[in-house]
Amino acid sequence: MHNRLTKLSKSLSLTCITLLFPLVSYAQAPNPNYFYMVNGELIQRSIAVGDPTNWNTNLTGREGKSAGGKLTVAPIDFKATGDAIQLVWSPRKKVVGSFSLYGNTIDLSKFKDSASMTIDMRVDVKPDKDVNIGLSCGYPCLANISINSMIKTMPKGEWFSLPLPLNCFKGDDFDLSKITGPFTIATDGKFTVSITNIRLEKLGEGEKGCVDQPQ
Repeated sequence: MHNRLTKLSKSLSLTCITLLFPLVSYAQAPNPNYFYMVNGELIQRSIAVGDPTNWNTNLTGREGKSAGGKLTVAPIDFKATGDAIQLVWSPRKKVVGSFSLYGNTIDLSKFKDSASMTIDMRVDVKPDKDVNIGLSCGYPCLANISINSMIKTMPKGEWFSLPLPLNCFKGDDFDLSKITGPFTIATDGKFTVSITNIRLEKLGEGEKGCVDQPQ
């Protein structure tokens, strides 16, 4: 697993730096099977935040905090008013805090080797502990990827796109055909990140993700 993600991080670091940041604009409503947040707005999804006080606190809209105060969520401006959200993990709380988008079950299995989960994001405070992004198919069905090595070279305060190939998400009994949470992110340290878009995106020409890399 370590070797696979080390190779992935080297590839993604180059990809992220060279990608043009897409300010998404659609003539029609985005398909909720492939788009989960667009310009800071949820696409037929809801937000849940958690920490040891309560692992599943549902937010009304895009603002609130986890029950124990580890994680705070609020809209923030990118190109327009409220077109992103900011997630702040408190350094004073030495516990895990999690953020997730959830909703109807979607089948991503046919895109396993051809698509990535791509996040348009900005690191505002760099993490001091491991940060994991995951896909959930209903607890305890979850697969995570640590993103620390992928974001450590990104300049603080600058927007970039982070593509995570679907075939890099692996876990016991993990099932891409039953995804209820197309985006989760968690850490037990300090970290502040702003996010404007979360979407499924076709892998670039010649990109294979983790399909040929040893686990």
